[in-house]
Amino acid sequence: MLHIAITLLLTWHPPFAARVAALINGRPDIVPALVGICWRESRCRPIGVHDIDAHLSARGWWGQRRLGHIDPSCQPYGRGGWGTRGAWGLSAASHWAYMPRCYPAEVFDVPLVSALVAARKYLRTCEPRARSRWCVSAAGRRAASRARAGA
Repeated sequence: MLHIAITLLLTWHPPFAARVAALINGRPDIVPALVGICWRESRCRPIGVHDIDAHLSARGWWGQRRLGHIDPSCQPYGRGGWGTRGAWGLSAASHWAYMPRCYPAEVFDVPLVSALVAARKYLRTCEPRARSRWCVSAAGRRAASRARAGA
């Protein structure tokens, strides 16, 4: 029975994971923004490595390793693996502050994990005013409306 529950958690559709992440953070009002970011980054599909950004993996891994945020003994470099990943387009190397020590890069491919990190990042960098290009724009809010409507 436990394996069924774990499988369900790992395979949630990203918009549903966004709702859960927003509720866990006590901010259901950020669901449209999270879905908008998800739509912009992946059309809200559960994906792994973003091929277009895979070339950034080495620079991110080596840079975070140099700063002491990545431990090569438990977080080995894998070609393309530490770049942009998951439905919210998060850099596996750069989002160490939201993760426990020795997290694997592939964890960002799990919609709920990625949604939780995206929600925390949104609350930290997008409120009260956007301090990152990653934050949702008006176009992102329109995309969130389309995603909710099933477009």
